[in-house]
Amino acid sequence: MFIAMVGYIYLLLGIAKMFRGAIKFILGMAFYLIFAVVAVSPLLYLISKNQLAVQESTYNLVAVLLSYCLIMAPAFYYLGKFKIKELQRAGYFLRRG
Repeated sequence: MFIAMVGYIYLLLGIAKMFRGAIKFILGMAFYLIFAVVAVSPLLYLISKNQLAVQESTYNLVAVLLSYCLIMAPAFYYLGKFKIKELQRAGYFLRRG
């Protein structure tokens, strides 16, 4: 997932350098939809592989969800620690207020 997150970040930064306005928004949303499918696919895989265990106990579901969090944690750490400011300067992930 880390590689997918890095690719997504660099795609957004590339879009921001080349396009403005509505085209930037449309391309950003298209890549977001692709990234969302890629980001959720490990969770769906984990649930499908552990389906019987998940149905037997809520603790098993919690274990599967925690393992998904462990898979996603390095990617979100990289985003939050190293690239969020650059993405905000490019017009993404802006604070509301």
